[in-house]
Amino acid sequence: MKFWRHGLGIIFLMIIIPYGAAGEVWDLQHCLEIGLQQNPRLQASLQALEAAKARVVQVQSDYYPEVFIEGDYSRYKGSLSGTSNPNSVSAADLNAYTMYMGLNQNIYDFGRREYRVKASTEDLKTYRWDLKDTRLGVIDEIRSGYYGVLLAGRGEKVREQELERTQLFLRQARGFYQVGLKPRIDVTQAELEVTKAQRALLQAQNALQLSRVALNKALGLDQAPPYELRDDLEAERIQWQLEDLKKEALEGQPTLNRFRSLVQFWEAQVKGAERDFWPRLAGTARFGRNSTEIPLVDYTESWNVGLQLTVPIFSGFESRAKLDEYRAALSQAKANSRNQELQILNDVQNQYLNLVLAGKQIEVARQAVGTARENLDLAQGRYQAGVGTMLEVNDARVSWVQAENDYTQSLYDYRIARFKLERTLGREIN
Repeated sequence: MKFWRHGLGIIFLMIIIPYGAAGEVWDLQHCLEIGLQQNPRLQASLQALEAAKARVVQVQSDYYPEVFIEGDYSRYKGSLSGTSNPNSVSAADLNAYTMYMGLNQNIYDFGRREYRVKASTEDLKTYRWDLKDTRLGVIDEIRSGYYGVLLAGRGEKVREQELERTQLFLRQARGFYQVGLKPRIDVTQAELEVTKAQRALLQAQNALQLSRVALNKALGLDQAPPYELRDDLEAERIQWQLEDLKKEALEGQPTLNRFRSLVQFWEAQVKGAERDFWPRLAGTARFGRNSTEIPLVDYTESWNVGLQLTVPIFSGFESRAKLDEYRAALSQAKANSRNQELQILNDVQNQYLNLVLAGKQIEVARQAVGTARENLDLAQGRYQAGVGTMLEVNDARVSWVQAENDYTQSLYDYRIARFKLERTLGREIN
């Protein structure tokens, strides 16, 4: 038994020291600041947004002229004098060099350009809403991890208290046995309960380690410095009105707004595809020099300016099929947007009811803890007085442990229910 206790102490130190070493005390706000800077999911979403911004600039480039320089080299075998005699002094190999500078400008395409810009702008909005949704997801992951650590930490403390109580009870059972007041079976039963408590404590310590690993992952840290968390699991009760929450969710929920932006995107695509049946007007200008020598000496100059009107007549049904595709995608986006609205309203109502339930369960669990503690004190007092049994004490202790864990779980559930509701509303940090 002494060996087992010594071994347990070593294991306890090995587990606790890496995470319980002296360090800073972090609160939830500090953890959120770290996670929003370090989490790779958020970094990836930010880069996707930058790519979308670049695509908008690409489309807007159609408002500006395209300036270019062209060069050409050709070699000819011929006669300068027009004679076919290869021995004539006028026969020569000719090198022709041409250099042009010019520009092309889309003058008017009946709205194609404008609707492409609008479509790319709406596409950019979808990435902004994606970024906010990712940000909310990271915040939710950090908050869940933060309070998961607090939940596991409180569970560990309960198991430590349970182990202390079982060890004290074992000493009492041995004392009663030595004076002949209790049978030997009480001692062996108490030793068994100590073993169970030690195993439960190890499991609680492992759960605490796992919860810290999950939190570090949410923070984007592979190796976190020693830190402790400020325990604010006791939450303030909030009073919200369901109708106000529904209105807020319909205005700010990122996934719903992303679907709305997709509707605007496909509307612009449809308008642009409809303009493919209209003509296009473009302008060109070129200025160049032609010579037979490098550098360009003894050259001739040429320039031209022109307008080009393109009237689409038939493209193998491509334009019609593209328009049909975009219209179908628009109808799909509208249906998805409406479905998301209904889903959001359903989620808000369900999560609101879960929040109300979680608040009520806190009060019930708090009362149960008080009753369980009193019952355990009575059972232990009866046993010490010689009128109680081992079974009464064990049952009372199990009820007390369960009540303590249920109370901590109710506090955690209330926090998580509130966070889920806030994420559905599109709130970031309150």
